[in-house]
Amino acid sequence: WVSIDPILAVLEPSAICHRPSAIRHQPSATVAVSPIIGGRTVKGPAAKMYAELGITPSALAVARHYGSRLTHFVLDKVDQMQAAEVENMGIQTLVTNTIMRTPEDRRRLAQDVLNFISPL
Repeated sequence: WVSIDPILAVLEPSAICHRPSAIRHQPSATVAVSPIIGGRTVKGPAAKMYAELGITPSALAVARHYGSRLTHFVLDKVDQMQAAEVENMGIQTLVTNTIMRTPEDRRRLAQDVLNFISPL
């Protein structure tokens, strides 16, 4: 939110219209991995910020926040019951283990995400 929203604002369609070269840099897929697992963040202030704004912290809340910007969304197995609601928003979802404690966990998640978007 705090770190990525200002960056995304620069890449909004109106900004792209004024900078045609920006179109070449737009990805064919926009993927988010939820930083909120089971209502809590693994790292960072996202859940606390959501709660302070009166939003129940959840993977679904993250998907709703970024909504139309996303083509794909990754959420943890703990939150798998929220996947259908994200899918109903027109966003493809992947449910997998997103907690990365080891280098192998990081490789596995990266490979899961790459496999998820590879048909593009």
